[in-house]
Amino acid sequence: MRSLVAKPVVTAVPASPTPLTPIPLAPLPTATASALNPPPAAPIATQAVQPGLDQILSNSLHPVALIHQTQLVIDLSDRQLLLYQDGRLHSRFEIAVGKAGWETPAGSFNVISMSKDPVWQNPITREVVTDPAKNPLGSRWIGFWTDGTHQIGLHGTNETELIGQAVSHGCVRMHDSDVQALFEQVAIGTPVLVQP
Repeated sequence: MRSLVAKPVVTAVPASPTPLTPIPLAPLPTATASALNPPPAAPIATQAVQPGLDQILSNSLHPVALIHQTQLVIDLSDRQLLLYQDGRLHSRFEIAVGKAGWETPAGSFNVISMSKDPVWQNPITREVVTDPAKNPLGSRWIGFWTDGTHQIGLHGTNETELIGQAVSHGCVRMHDSDVQALFEQVAIGTPVLVQP
């Protein structure tokens, strides 16, 4: 019988490594930059929503600034979603927001759930909508708020004529092609700033 012996891996390191040159980044406006880096919030109970979510969120609620960090800014008054990458504006999307009495919550959040082809259940009739053409959530869901029972997030819509208006029950509606593109740019933990 032969025994296996691990051999050490040797990596050559140059005697004097070449220093990295910092890439200049355009600063965010002061109000936006400070709002994207809020002080730590009190912990929230999330086990009822998704087992294991507390562990995921504990590592992502206030992530260390990364060079390739993605951040979302939702401007409720202008009804626009701004996608920042590396501290620079990457994309701007027109959105629909919560109507009077069902306002989209303002504040600092993080993406907590993501789903392709989300299932929607009518809260009144309890009917589950399986036909994608009739699904009011469109083809993508990006959740950023929950109270343990209800959720609010970004999603597509089958009523594109309402984009730009205050018509939802708190969610942020987008053109389906826009939310599909956005879905590929974000991840669990991505900061979401919702401004009044």
